[in-house]
Amino acid sequence: MVHFVQFILSFLPPLALWYRPDSITWLSYTSPEPCHLTSSPNSTKSIAIVGAGSAGLGVLKAILDLPLDIRSGWEVVLYERRRDVGGLWLPDPPGYTPNPPELPETPWYPLLRTNTPHPTMTYPHFPFAGGTTLFPPADAVQTYHADFAVHNDLTPYVRLNHTVVSAQWYGDDAQGNWYVEVQADGGGSDEVTLRRAFDHLIVASGHNSYPYIPAWNGTEDWLAGISPGVACREILHSIYYRRPERYANRGVLIVGSGASAFDIAVQVSPLAQVVYQSVKEGKKHASGAAVVQKPAISHFTRDSVVFVDGTAVTDVDAVILGTGYELRIPFLSAPHSSVLLADADTRANSTTAGILTSNLRYLFPLHRQIFSLASNLPPTALGFIGLPSLASSCPLYLAQGIFVAHTLANSSLLPTREDMVRELVAREERLRARGYDPYRVGHKLLASENETEDYQDELIAYLKHRGALPENGKPYVDSWRRMEWGYAVFLYRGWRRIQALDDEQRWLNGVETEEQWVDMMDRIVNWERKWEEGHSAESIPIDFYVETY
Repeated sequence: MVHFVQFILSFLPPLALWYRPDSITWLSYTSPEPCHLTSSPNSTKSIAIVGAGSAGLGVLKAILDLPLDIRSGWEVVLYERRRDVGGLWLPDPPGYTPNPPELPETPWYPLLRTNTPHPTMTYPHFPFAGGTTLFPPADAVQTYHADFAVHNDLTPYVRLNHTVVSAQWYGDDAQGNWYVEVQADGGGSDEVTLRRAFDHLIVASGHNSYPYIPAWNGTEDWLAGISPGVACREILHSIYYRRPERYANRGVLIVGSGASAFDIAVQVSPLAQVVYQSVKEGKKHASGAAVVQKPAISHFTRDSVVFVDGTAVTDVDAVILGTGYELRIPFLSAPHSSVLLADADTRANSTTAGILTSNLRYLFPLHRQIFSLASNLPPTALGFIGLPSLASSCPLYLAQGIFVAHTLANSSLLPTREDMVRELVAREERLRARGYDPYRVGHKLLASENETEDYQDELIAYLKHRGALPENGKPYVDSWRRMEWGYAVFLYRGWRRIQALDDEQRWLNGVETEEQWVDMMDRIVNWERKWEEGHSAESIPIDFYVETY
């Protein structure tokens, strides 16, 4: 009988030789040179983590927080393809300019700031440095992550400038190994290929790398047209956006209603000749920006952009697509691996998918949006940290990391595969009951009114119930992190007014601990509420907008 993995691999390019540790069998796979896999001979468990952003650092800390007697002999390695930690908050390399169609390392842009107050974004009990403005720029967020890594002694486990090229599972649903190929960049032409065997793989590489580009009829004719005073027309995704000056005195159409579209509208509108914003029905346009509201695009002609309501604009020469990203993980999918099927048109679902599947919006089947439930892998072989969205990143990723750490230590903590699939299907049904298609909204935490916080609490409560963590009578999510919408609105508008009054330092003076940050936010909200009671709507700062990365 032909082994299933051998059968699948027979369809992939025969580029390398992998050594199967328990036999003398060689398998054709991904590198031009024959090689032996390396691993630590003394490790009792080996774990590879991919990505040193908020998610990767969170799970690494959680694993290292396990008692030493539990993780004795474990080998943990975190591979990060870029030059430092921090994920999308790390700037471009010095002197870099995006050059489409080559994808940038990051969607970062120089004016990028948080759109939520930083105390709500933090890993629990590790606040930002004193004096940090409440909605800080990207460099402050990257510094926060670097400080977190140093403070928790994570850096010895992080391998910077190491890109995971492929990760292939060799085994079955009971046991096996990951065969991982990594390109280590030593600078210049000094690049080394590493091949390693691991027991567990944790993917924490984010989901803002592969832009979603909608297709419309007529774009080629429109791009070939001529706009007065403009060298050429362009349609670019927001991943390539860097500075608003590029759009000075131009006609701009921004497509989308997410965080990037909002930011770009605010930054570009003061400089552009005109800015339109196209959003789907039911979505909001950017407040606080001088934009002309338009519905979804229907098609392009040689001279115009036509919308679904029949209206058209002819004074646009630049289209910026704030249309989000596709959920792709190249090192797990063809041609690099056979673990993940990435297919926008798949008809599979969580109960019928033969292998782990992405429709480019939603990755399934997963237990609690973390562990792969594909039938060809053990449940703890492959985990994902950082998929859920519409949530403050660091506390959620740490909660996921704690769940992963304890289940790696004791896989019997997990329910049966059948029960985990039933739980997944039940959540998908809850989404449908609220009017959401789980295969379109993906990993947004929308299955209940408070799923953002409840999801984190439930992960930790489950571990307590199973005896993996002590019961302390407290939820994981602090009550102050369950920020109500009205509170958040007053906090944002209050801070905007404090900045306008040039009064930030007075408010920030002496604020360093988590408790002090929370107290300051409370004082700002009360101060702003009282002020707004005595002023007209026209004098109140722009409406609050929030959609976390």
